[in-house]
Formats: sequence, structure tokens, C-alpha cells
Amino acid sequence: MLAEIHQQEELPNINMTPMVDVVLCLLIFFMAATRLYDWDEDQFVVRVPEVSDAAPLTAAPQDLNLMVKAPGVVVVKEQTYDLDALTKFLTDARAAFPDQGVLVRGDGRLSYQDLADVLAACEAAGIRNVRLPVRPREGPAPAPRN
Repeated sequence: MLAEIHQQEELPNINMTPMVDVVLCLLIFFMAATRLYDWDEDQFVVRVPEVSDAAPLTAAPQDLNLMVKAPGVVVVKEQTYDLDALTKFLTDARAAFPDQGVLVRGDGRLSYQDLADVLAACEAAGIRNVRLPVRPREGPAPAPRN
């Protein structure tokens, strides 16, 4: 009867010594293994991807349509500018978008100098993307000059 009481009071226990021994052995193994591999940073050549020319996240704006109405008078988006105001407007447009394009249109009766003045305003504003649309003449082509 005494043996039965003694067995009931005895609580089960887990021996932690083998588990601690295994964990310490693993810890010592990994510490020693990492010291064996003393690599230089130059030993591994890692090439990271590079972006050559990143495009802006916003789409490029449309070209500005410059309509030369009269000598020194240019209309842009239903707003009339003289040459000085046009240069300021184009400078501001180029500051907002460096690759701003310009499309210069004009009446066929204007002189070349009127067009050259507008091109000079574009040059002063730093705009390099300038286009001049052309269309064929209506009627017979002129005779070639000698």
C-alpha cells in the first residue's frame, strides 16, 4: 500500500540535459563554421541592374501650336502674344517640360522674316524641338528656276 501512495505522488519530469547538450553543440558548430569562411567583399562580383535613361512618369505634353497671324503677333491656345511675351511663355513651358515641342504655322502671305522671328523666340527659350508643317500648293507647280 505504501508503494501505491508513493507512485501517485511522484510527478513526471523531463530530463532537459540532453536537449541543452545538443543545442550547445549546434551553437558551437555554427560559430566555428562561420569563422572558417572569412570572405572578402571583392571576392563576389555582384552586378545590380541599372537604368540608363529613365522616362518621366507623366506622359509628354502635346506640341504647342504657334499660329503666326501677323508680323510679331502669335496666337497660342487662343491667347495672343507679342515676341517678348512669347519668349517668356515658351521659357515657362520648357521649364515645366524640358523636351517641349513646338509646331509653327503661319499664313502663306507672311514673309520669311516673320517666321524667323518666331524661330528666334523658340531658340531664346531653349526649345529645340521645332516643327514646320508644310502642304503642297494648290494648282500647278511653279516652273523651276535656272
